[in-house]
Amino acid sequence: MINRLLALLHAKALSRFEGTLRIHAGYGERGGRRFIVVGDKGTGKSTLMVKLLLGGFRVTGDELVLVRGGEAFPFPRRFHIKEGSVPLLPEMAGLFETLPWNDTTYGQRMFSFSPADAGLEWKVDAGKIDVIFHLEPNHGRATYIEECPKYRMVERVMPMTYLAETEDHMKIPAVCRMVDEADCYVLGIGDLDGAVAALQEKLPVLLSK
Repeated sequence: MINRLLALLHAKALSRFEGTLRIHAGYGERGGRRFIVVGDKGTGKSTLMVKLLLGGFRVTGDELVLVRGGEAFPFPRRFHIKEGSVPLLPEMAGLFETLPWNDTTYGQRMFSFSPADAGLEWKVDAGKIDVIFHLEPNHGRATYIEECPKYRMVERVMPMTYLAETEDHMKIPAVCRMVDEADCYVLGIGDLDGAVAALQEKLPVLLSK
């Protein structure tokens, strides 16, 4: 019942964003550059976004990014962390005992988390996407990161986007425009610490003079 109620609430909220491109992605910022992490379910996207948040990145979404008029912003939904990911986030030891959760259809708890729960700022705002990372599973092996041709990134991002049943074909120019204006990388996620280090390298914090 809780899951059904959440779905109805989100559908009602999203109905106010007609003509807005929706992307299944996490959203963050570091060093003044905004980025999204696009990935299918089960690739570890939410776990990575929380790990980045705890590692000093400004992360404001783990699931849905809305793009309209050249600017993107995350849908303001609390992060969802699967029970199986708890051992991968030792920085949150003890915090999980205080977080709300609900049962999933596959027999695991799903914890509900926001940056504010960890004493961090959670402010949602809009801006141009500077970097796109496409997340691919490489679990049990080393993390790698490599540049991705823009036409390949369009192919990877397109299945993760949605506009509307009657207008979905119109998402093509919006996706192409977004990708064309961003740096593009494929992130093969193995170990989480390696993934955080890879993003730190691509999104350096430049010290002002």
